[in-house]
Amino acid sequence: MLRLFRRREPASRPPTGTPREGLLPVQTAEHLLQPPHRQALLRQITGLLALPSECAERYVAASLRQYAAFVQEVPASEVHHHSGRGGMLDHGLEVVLKALQIRRGYVLPPGAEPERLSHEADAWSYGVFTAALLHDVGKPVVDQEIALYDALGNRLGRWEPWHGPMTERPDAHWYSVRYRRGRVHKLHESVSSLVAHGILPPEGMSWIAQHQELLQSWVHAIHGHMEDAGALGQIILQADRESVARNLGGESPDRLPTPTKPLHEKLMTSLRHLLSSEDLPLNRNGAAGWRTESDLWLVSKRAADALRAQLREEGHSGIPSNNDRIFDTLQEHGVLTANGDRAIWRARVASDGWSHELTLIRLPVARIWSDPDAMPMVFEGSVTPLGEPSVEGTTESGDRSPSRSSPEETAAPAADPPTARTVAIQTSQSEEAKERHSTRCPPVSGGVDDLPLPPGLDGVLEKTPDEPTAEPPPQPMRSCDSGADAPLPEDPGGACLEWIRRGVADGSLLVNTREARIHVVPEGVLLVSPGIFRDFASATGHTWNAAQKRFQRLQLHKKSSDGTNIHRYVVRGERQTSRINGLLIRDVSVVFGPDWTPSPNDHLTPAAEA
Repeated sequence: MLRLFRRREPASRPPTGTPREGLLPVQTAEHLLQPPHRQALLRQITGLLALPSECAERYVAASLRQYAAFVQEVPASEVHHHSGRGGMLDHGLEVVLKALQIRRGYVLPPGAEPERLSHEADAWSYGVFTAALLHDVGKPVVDQEIALYDALGNRLGRWEPWHGPMTERPDAHWYSVRYRRGRVHKLHESVSSLVAHGILPPEGMSWIAQHQELLQSWVHAIHGHMEDAGALGQIILQADRESVARNLGGESPDRLPTPTKPLHEKLMTSLRHLLSSEDLPLNRNGAAGWRTESDLWLVSKRAADALRAQLREEGHSGIPSNNDRIFDTLQEHGVLTANGDRAIWRARVASDGWSHELTLIRLPVARIWSDPDAMPMVFEGSVTPLGEPSVEGTTESGDRSPSRSSPEETAAPAADPPTARTVAIQTSQSEEAKERHSTRCPPVSGGVDDLPLPPGLDGVLEKTPDEPTAEPPPQPMRSCDSGADAPLPEDPGGACLEWIRRGVADGSLLVNTREARIHVVPEGVLLVSPGIFRDFASATGHTWNAAQKRFQRLQLHKKSSDGTNIHRYVVRGERQTSRINGLLIRDVSVVFGPDWTPSPNDHLTPAAEA
């Protein structure tokens, strides 16, 4: 079958002797696919599809050659998985192979009679192949800036992917790649569909279109709407996840060898990814960090929690659950700037109209961004280190219990640091940690996709409507970390409730955002299930289903109209509609306390009313 990729000799060999440092040669598809590791992938892909040789050439080999010519040796990401030379090509082939392997565990089309299953089996396999091949092909189009050069290294101008692959420019011998600043996160998913005709042969598109159920799922998949693509979407998501995990050194479900990386390298790779994707937003009120001239200051607990979630999503095991362990690892390898013998700094972050006293970690910007052009702008406010925090004001992970700033520390009408009365809302379009499933299980709702911010929450710490602009007289306040060091109740249900209360109070559990497990609705508080209980189990070591059962025995939730515990809601985003399920807590103060409640998320509607 590999003769399909060797049968024609290219008209010219790739140029030798790079005229300028950093340039990559424009190569034919045949040369790009010749390395042994890619030949091994091609052999397995064609074997799994098992099409007759004539069909294999027309539908499979032609598509793979077009894909290779189009992506050349550009990376698949800037600072994350497959970020080296040839990363996009390797990742694409890996996802195709893994998707075809997973496809063997599915009956496609779902629920069809045996005769139809036999008739459409090859078409559905081809749909899996093409959807997997196209899933990231939009990245060179919108995420990267690619410039072309002639044989002597003279710049010819930008590569315009809409006009075809670089190989169709006879004067183009070299190219350079850099990532666009300010690129729109996940735009490549929609763009992939626009370049599909340049990768797939018309006969292949026609084959897919002959089967309406396949066509519907396939269109959703290549637009990135995997939750609407059914089994096809689940196959692509799992295959993509496993390719990423293997490249980053995470556990490989098929037990193939994976690269071994020390923990501090894994942490730094994930940190760069979180910053690049703006999952850790910078330089504004309510952000996760602020960049000064030489340092990056990150909110300690928020950064550690985000790193832990990202690494677990990538399939890494052995990630410390204690934040101090994460900070110690970074400090031991010289990544953090120490505060004496400690990793944690207490500092006041201030800008026009707001000021917060926070516990932070400090990292030299040169350790994070090697390219000066990739660095974010310098924060226009100030980060002022303070004295050591008191023993009773600091948790074991170095996170100081937030409390109201004094009048001389905070300028009115500044928002308070995160307490039970405030919540930080993230605006980034991230790919946060989702539940892992077997290939035969339906997706478990764990968050809300494409969820714009509710009105009035513009990425800052929200002030409650009744908050006076003048500093109120001193009064006792419950700290959001009050009792944070106290052990959780022994009963899993009570422990879960207390864990939720503390997480909402200290901001580690998000509310009303795309990735949140907690959403305020007019009827009360919706706790996304079983996602919230799985998160609790991951954080505490409890068994999630036992915690869910004991939580329900607290009798805090409202039964649905059909007598079950689960309420179903429709989520209407800017681009798509999805559904989430959860327990509905009638009394909002059970979760948020008596003093504060965020506005309801108006993108959620009970399924019965939708």
